[in-house]
Amino acid sequence: IMSKKNLFIIIAIFWLVIIGSFIAYKEFVLKTGDEILLKTLPIDPRDLFRGDYVILRYEISTISAGSLASPILESKEGDKIYIELNIDNNNVATMADISRHKPNSAHFLKGTIKNVTSSNKLTIEYGIESYFVPEGEGKAIEKSMRKGEVYAKVVVDDFGNATLKALLLDGKEIRF
Repeated sequence: IMSKKNLFIIIAIFWLVIIGSFIAYKEFVLKTGDEILLKTLPIDPRDLFRGDYVILRYEISTISAGSLASPILESKEGDKIYIELNIDNNNVATMADISRHKPNSAHFLKGTIKNVTSSNKLTIEYGIESYFVPEGEGKAIEKSMRKGEVYAKVVVDDFGNATLKALLLDGKEIRF
């Protein structure tokens, strides 16, 4: 029979291993993944900053599906989708193609369809739509983001999962 103290210790160790594994994986991706830049789009400033994080939207977050292959048009909310990327000389990524299956190309993002409109526009989330900022810094960041071009520095693993690393304003990393 195991004492309550030993059971508590085993459960605590279990959760520490789970949390530690998650953190270690994210750090591994940051160190070994492919780094790309994604252009952000302006968001209504009243909604840009909520609490202690910045809400982000990207050029590749809304895709007009009118010219896409019919299987994509049959997609529905919650479906996984893959965006193949073109990377330019400045490391800026743009959409090259879209697929319901993992592509063979070197650069792609995995996303989830959040909305399909009646005008055949897909809204896609990549898990990098919010960025934590120190408490009290939001208003200054919000103001500076409205003044210039903002890019998100993103690291992508081999499965298309993205991790947000930094925000760049006019080519300079926003410091907190």
